[in-house]
Amino acid sequence: MKRFIPIVALASVLFPGDGPTALAAQTGPERVQAPSSPTPKRQLSGPRFGFTVFTGSVADQRIAADREPLISQFGWQWETQIMATEDGGQALMEWVLLAGGLEQSEFALSLGWLTGYRLSSGVEFGVGPNFSVNKDNTSPTTSMQVAGGATMPFGELQIPVNLSLGIAKGGPRFTTLLGWIVG
Repeated sequence: MKRFIPIVALASVLFPGDGPTALAAQTGPERVQAPSSPTPKRQLSGPRFGFTVFTGSVADQRIAADREPLISQFGWQWETQIMATEDGGQALMEWVLLAGGLEQSEFALSLGWLTGYRLSSGVEFGVGPNFSVNKDNTSPTTSMQVAGGATMPFGELQIPVNLSLGIAKGGPRFTTLLGWIVG
């Protein structure tokens, strides 16, 4: 017992507020209590559609190849809620798979991985890498995505609207997506 007392005293000095004496001293409303139940997690995956606008030398190359610098995008977003706060905020991880350019006899496939945060108001933002392949190009292209938008409730239906900036060699790319949430 004599050896235990100096260890507790040392722990109280090294880790103020974290040792057993600090926990015993906390009584009343000042003591932080863990929430009684976790905030329910939501599933927010679903279809997405929109368009991408190319700029810079990529847009010039597309025009020279008799293609428009604007392509359609159709796909699916899988979203995982990492954690939720009591006020409704959510830390998120998302995968977005898109097929683009089908209206121009093109097949561009892209996969984005974003991590981000959604406020309780529905406003959201995220960042992450994007990988793209095109049937006419044997090497994949990469970019860094910076995205923002909002998920708006319409009764039981949730409508996400997002704008993304792809920072890539050859010029930035702007993508706008909208969809709905299934589940």
